[in-house]
Amino acid sequence: MRNIEIMFHDGIIGPKASLLAISALTTGNLNSKLQKGAKPYSIRNVLPSTVDYVFPPLSPEQQREQANRSLLAFMLQSPGGEKHLQAAK
Repeated sequence: MRNIEIMFHDGIIGPKASLLAISALTTGNLNSKLQKGAKPYSIRNVLPSTVDYVFPPLSPEQQREQANRSLLAFMLQSPGGEKHLQAAK
């Protein structure tokens, strides 16, 4: 029951959902007023103290896994990348 309460609180009506809604509205409003070529606003600019709560940092294992996926995606973008990766197996 406790897990359900936490999920309900953080996911549906809790502070996490409110922060996401506020940041989306604020960044959308600010970005609509930017000149061309200007750096767009993000949640890090609008609510910097809450970014780690909304998007928890990755564990070292998750960081390695994400790096591996990114590298694989990069390698598959090259012409004939699939052939080279299959030959390396």
